[in-house]
Order: sequence, then C-alpha cells, then structure tokens
Amino acid sequence: CDFNHAARTCSHCRDNNVGCTFDLPLAKRGPKSRKRPNPSIPPEAVSTFSGCRSFPPPLSTLVRNTTPGITTTTFGSPSNSSTTTSWETPASLALGSAAAAGPSPSPIWDFAAAGPTAAPGVSAFRSWHNLARALALQNKILEQVVEQCFRLFFRYLYPLTPLIHEPSLREGFSVFASVPLIAGHGHGGGTTPREKACIRHGISERIAETLPCLKSSAWARPSPEMRSPAAGGEVMPFWREATFTLITAVCAEAAFLLPKELFPEGEQVADLFLQASRNCLSSYLEADLECPRADSITIRYFHSNCFHAAGKPTFSWHIFGEATRLTQVMGLHDESSLDGLPAVEAEMRRRAFWIVYMGDKSAAILNNRPITMHKYCFESGITTAYPTGIDGPCPSSVASRGATGGATGGTTGSDAAPPASPSRNFIAGFNANLKLWQAASDLIIQIRLFQDQQALHHHAGPDGPPSTNALPESERRRLDSLFVHFITCMDDLPPFLHPSSACSTAAAAAADDDDAASIEANQFVIQRANLQVSFHCLRVVITQKFEDIALPGAEQADLRKTEIVRDMLRVMHETPFWSLQVNGEPNVEKIRLAGATLLSIICRNQASPLAARARLDFGILLNILTRLNSKASDALKSTSSLAI
Repeated sequence: CDFNHAARTCSHCRDNNVGCTFDLPLAKRGPKSRKRPNPSIPPEAVSTFSGCRSFPPPLSTLVRNTTPGITTTTFGSPSNSSTTTSWETPASLALGSAAAAGPSPSPIWDFAAAGPTAAPGVSAFRSWHNLARALALQNKILEQVVEQCFRLFFRYLYPLTPLIHEPSLREGFSVFASVPLIAGHGHGGGTTPREKACIRHGISERIAETLPCLKSSAWARPSPEMRSPAAGGEVMPFWREATFTLITAVCAEAAFLLPKELFPEGEQVADLFLQASRNCLSSYLEADLECPRADSITIRYFHSNCFHAAGKPTFSWHIFGEATRLTQVMGLHDESSLDGLPAVEAEMRRRAFWIVYMGDKSAAILNNRPITMHKYCFESGITTAYPTGIDGPCPSSVASRGATGGATGGTTGSDAAPPASPSRNFIAGFNANLKLWQAASDLIIQIRLFQDQQALHHHAGPDGPPSTNALPESERRRLDSLFVHFITCMDDLPPFLHPSSACSTAAAAAADDDDAASIEANQFVIQRANLQVSFHCLRVVITQKFEDIALPGAEQADLRKTEIVRDMLRVMHETPFWSLQVNGEPNVEKIRLAGATLLSIICRNQASPLAARARLDFGILLNILTRLNSKASDALKSTSSLAI
C-alpha cells in the first residue's frame, strides 16, 4: 500500500474515488501466551483419566430442561453472556480424542439437585463411561469384562479373600450397567430406550440380553449396607463412588492375580481397572476416612495386592498400612464394635479385620516388616469372633449368624458343628489359615520376647556378646506349649482340606468346569495348597528361630530344615500347578524363603552330603519359581547384587 500521509489516501483508493479505511485489528507480535484456566471451573471437574479434559460448568449454574418427554440438561453460561450453552452429560463424555456423536439423554439421578449432593453421582457415572470407552479402544465391552472378572474372582480368589458380599456387589453393578437404559426416556423414531443404550455402548441387543444386570428388572436402589449407621440409615452421599471403586478393585484383583492361562485378557485390562479404582477412591477419600466401612478396608487390601503382584512391594506395603490403620480406627479388634450393624456389614468387617491380621503377620515373617496387629497391641486384647460363613441373602443364614456371632476370643458356634453349606465349607478353610498364622505369630512373638530378656539381663557389657545360657525351665515349657499348639493346629482339618484328600487329582483335570461340584472342589484345592505351603514355610521360619535361641548343632538344624523343604516340595508336586499360581505373590514369597534357606545350607555345608541334597531341592524350587513368573521376583532380580 502506497498510502500518502499528506493526501491521506493511497493511489488505489484515489483512482476509485473512495476513502481509505483500516479494518484489520492491531495485534501484538511474538508467541501467543497460554490462556489461564477458568477459576470458575473446579479442579475435580476434570476427569482423572489421561487424555480426557472435559470441563463442565459449575453445578451452581445448572438448569433443568422441563420440556415434557425430554430429559436433556442445559447449563447457564458461566460468563455474563445472555446465551445458554448446551453441555454434554457425563453419559456421553469422550475419552481422549474420541468425540461423542451428540448430546445424549441424562440419567434420572445424575442431576437431581444443583448442589454438592449431586456431584458424587456425576463423578462416578462419568468414570464408568470413561472406563467403557477406554475398553472400547481394545474392542472390549465393559459389562462383559466385569461379568468375566466377577466370575473368575468368585471361582478362584474368593476362597482366599472372602471380603465381598456377592449379592450386594452385583446389585451395585446393576446400577451402573443400567444407567444408559434409564436415561433413554425421550426417544423417538421407533428406537427403544434399550436399543439407544445398546447403540451408545456398542452393545448389540443379543449381548445385552445375555447380561442379567442390563435388564430393567435388575435395576437397583442402594442396598441397606450402603447406608450409614451413624446417619440413622440415610444413604451415604458417596455410595456411587464407593460402589464404582469396589467394582473396579475386584476386577483389578482378578486381572492382576490370575494367571493368563485362566484369564488371558487380564494383562490388557488390569491397569485400566486399577487406575480407575484408585482415581475414584481419591475423589471421596476424606469422606471415606471419616466414615469407613468394611469395603473401605477391602478396597485398599485389593489395591495392595495388585501393586504387590505388579512388582511394587514398597508401595503395596504403604497401601496395606492404610487398611491396617482403618481396622484400628474402627476398633475391629473388639467384637462389641460390631453391635448394632447390619448382619452382612458386621460379618464383612469381621473378615476384613482377620485378613488384615494375617497380612500383617505374613509381611512381618516373609518381608521383615514390623508387626503392628497383635493381641499385645490392644489394651483389651483381640475379642473379635472368627467369620461364620454368611454369603447369601438367605434369611436362615442371617439367623444362624445371630446365634453364633456373639462368640469372643476367636471361637464361634460354627467350630463346634460340621459345615452345613458350601459357604461354611470354605469359611472353615479360611479360619484354618487364620488359626495357623495366629499360632505361628504367638510363638514367634514369645521367642522374640525371650531374646530381648536374654539380651537385657545377660550382657557382659554394653558391647559384650549375649549370654549363651540354656532356656529357663519355665520359658522352655511356655515355648514347648506354643510350639505344640502350632504343629497341631491343623490336625482337626475337615476331610476336604486334609492333604491326603482324594479330590485334588480329580479337580486338577477339571479346573475350568462350570458345574457346582467342580467349582467347589477347585476352591478346596486352592485353600489346601495355601494351607500346606504356608504351614511348611512357617515350620522353616520357626526352626530357624529356635536355632537362634537354643544353639543346637548347626548340621542337625540344617538337616531338619531340608526335611521340611522336602515336605513342601511334595505338597507342590501333588497340587495342580494352577492352584499355586492362583495363590499369587504370597505363595511365591514362601517358596522364595525356602529357596533362600537351601542356599544358606549349601554355603554352610560345602563338604557335607547335606549340600548335595539342598542343591538338588533348590533346583526344583528354582524351576517352580521360574514357571510362576513373578513380577516381584523380577524386580528383586534387577536390584540384587548377589551372583548365584
């Protein structure tokens, strides 16, 4: 442009007899500055899934569309503009760069109120749909994967961790799975709400019919267990988050712990379920800590198991510590803390306490962690009764619990009578495992107390060696009594859990049968493998403890330990290998401890026939560990400086 300031025009405009105009806005040169986030948008409105950045407006600007037959939701503009923006509901939010086809009907209860009470439900249902879209990228349907995880969990893992009330879990699952169906009221053009829901989820009508929880008859309300006793039975404001977190924690437990021979898709979905569960837990963490339930402990216990199986033992121990603190805060060591609770919630809290108790002993013995849950830790001791085996909505089961739930000191009426149902059968195995770890920890604690007394009273000086005096007679009788109690604690096992049971071989060939008899037999195989491997592992540990205080002949003690390891090898040889895999990382740690014992025997007895025996058995153990394919073992191998 040849604009002439004197003539105030340019040649082009002068030839056309028009005045010069300047319409381009002035702009700063240089790189564009990033826009600051809108302070009116709360941080929790952003999805925790990576790649999903959806920013709904504040709930205070929410306006319901009251047009008859239409359930869409509109939001007032967060700015001063007079326009109204239509926002997509959580049911149609996209994950990552995937965009929704358009606004979809909102679930009835998603925006029942414009305030904080509605926020928890929004977050939970959004997380559900985000998870569905993440699985859709793998050509998987969320409802089908969850059903598969539930089926595998209750078949293989539930006998070891009976922390879930299956009817309540499936009731909560039906709430989430039926959200699209409830949302489809304002349909038209001949498309039914069911068809719209199936299309939006990518679920064909045929698949939807195969999922019981997607049928309208299965639509559920919050179960009684989701009500807070402290609030007079009112529904907890975060029950949707708690239900979603529990569902995804159960799925993560199955995906991480089950071998690929039983769950081939587990590795592909494990991280998704675990991350979804962790993210949702963080959204109501403060409320959960202020008003904990049995599921609060269960969720953290499952998270800890998943990270342990993923080869992160330190992080796993940290999360397990949260579960431990909750059991202490809730006073679950005292049976009276369960008074006034619903029958199912009381039973689940009882089981949660005892499984944390066992996990605490396992971590102390196998991983050299401090013991934080013992009868000496509580002023009143431990009076919580053993679990009784209530797993269904059957009224007779609830009534039987009321007759036996008042026992204290770890004894219940179920111990006096033979099991009468499959649920009581596997609870007998759970209680046997509990008694085993309880007897072992009592003995180990007593040995540690004696060692402390010996070091305190018989030191030659501040830096002198401890005395090697023999055990006092009273202390010897005490230790002998505890040792006999430990050795005989499994003598009264029911026939289906006895190591000589004949159902082990039959179940090995039918590990994936769907009939009830095979499923029950497989559960007993899993419990039997856990009991026997744990028993022999604890025998090795206790033998070493006695060697430390009594100082017998070293070669004699080593011989005894090789015999115990051979007993363990015999059990693992007679047990189906899949049952060893299902027992997970704790089972690997027990085998690893036995292998470390054999290595020390080999180093101490180079010229003895014991070295040849230990070397042979160590090769067998190493082969088993290799086949188990432990990620935690791989992590130890990568950080170890020991050359074997």
